[in-house]
Amino acid sequence: MIKGTVDRTKRGLTRVHEDFIHFMHLEVTGGIVLLAAAIVALVLANSGLSDAYHELWQVEAGFNIGGWEFQETFLHWIDDGLMAVFFFVVGLEIKREILVGELSTVRKAALPILAALGGMLVPALIYLAINQGGEGASGWGIPMATDIAFALGVLALLGSRIPVALKVFLTALAIADDIGAILVIAAFYTEQIHFGWLAVGVGLIFVLILFNIFDVDNPVPYFLVASVIWFAFLHSGVHATIAGVLVAFTIPARARTQPINFVGWAREKLDEIEGSDVPGSHVLDDPVQQYCALEIREAAKHTAAPLQRLEAGLHPFATYVILPLFALANAGVTLTEYSILDIMLEPVSVGVFLGLIVGKTVGIVGFTWLAVRLRLAQLPQSIRWQHVFGAGILGGVGFTMSLFISNLAFRGQLLQAEAKFSILITSLLAGVLGYVYLRYVTRHDVVSQEELESA
Repeated sequence: MIKGTVDRTKRGLTRVHEDFIHFMHLEVTGGIVLLAAAIVALVLANSGLSDAYHELWQVEAGFNIGGWEFQETFLHWIDDGLMAVFFFVVGLEIKREILVGELSTVRKAALPILAALGGMLVPALIYLAINQGGEGASGWGIPMATDIAFALGVLALLGSRIPVALKVFLTALAIADDIGAILVIAAFYTEQIHFGWLAVGVGLIFVLILFNIFDVDNPVPYFLVASVIWFAFLHSGVHATIAGVLVAFTIPARARTQPINFVGWAREKLDEIEGSDVPGSHVLDDPVQQYCALEIREAAKHTAAPLQRLEAGLHPFATYVILPLFALANAGVTLTEYSILDIMLEPVSVGVFLGLIVGKTVGIVGFTWLAVRLRLAQLPQSIRWQHVFGAGILGGVGFTMSLFISNLAFRGQLLQAEAKFSILITSLLAGVLGYVYLRYVTRHDVVSQEELESA
């Protein structure tokens, strides 16, 4: 009995480790694609194709139904439409982490949440100290965000010298950071609320909750209602991407059929297939085998929760399609119109730079130290304070969410250019500094490992 329990525990831990490795691989390769898209955008925006590049995103597309027309530019379809799908995936990840992941218990969640809180408050205060009363004051939310893909990508480059616990800590911190960014967007970057449209959106969210209560696990009804919710939020004044997060929280996280129950039933069906097999006959001649195989395939779908199925299906699309398109459309800052030195000395640029480079490090490390000092949380045994400092530096890689918030914070092209250029330069610098620092402080770890292997 004990041995069986131990074996199941080991298999569970192995599966969790494999899932995390798969997640890391997806984020790392996605970060590379995202970086490539940003570079292409910068090259196009500063080449002879600059006008064509900017005009492309202003082309309108939409549909006309019975005289009712809905048209948006390509840029809006990406920022308000595709990014709503990305935020939906983020919402699924947040819900999973809250239910069974690193945010599932107070003890687990305390450290990354407090670290994320520090990594948001300190950068925002630094930015406001520089821009308070100026035309760029509304951009205080820009340096609050951490890009999980790039941050984990840097850790992956360091290989086995980085403890898995640090990767888990940074992942949980970034997810907690996403929660904070979503709340900031909803609360502070909403200009005007149209309560009629908002009531429609909120009312339909309750419809999705009813779907959840009545165990509707087919994604199609959720998709149809979610589309109307997105449209309602788009017209309500609350940013449409918030709809993606709220819809994600209504997706069922329990499977209709427990896998352990499926095993016994499927075994009986497999026995039927084996018992009806006629050597040498074509499979199409045996309806019992076909019927049993189809039953197993259909039943197997319901052994995974809709949340799990949707996250697994949409995460690659969000990573390899949505985010690169977003970077391609938003990272193209035309620098030929401005002096780079002048841009970097502007208050907005300085605020973003110091907020991400200094604020993130001080906030993450400082709040982590306070949490441990006050015994609100405990540092994992395999993580040293040098690791935490390195994670703080990598927290300064803002990119995706920072670019997104800059679009909401500023309407003027000059302020956006200042913010975006500073985001790109600072994120790159934070990634390089984080890599160099962590490589330096873990150099003895590699030596020790080599000595153990040769002993």
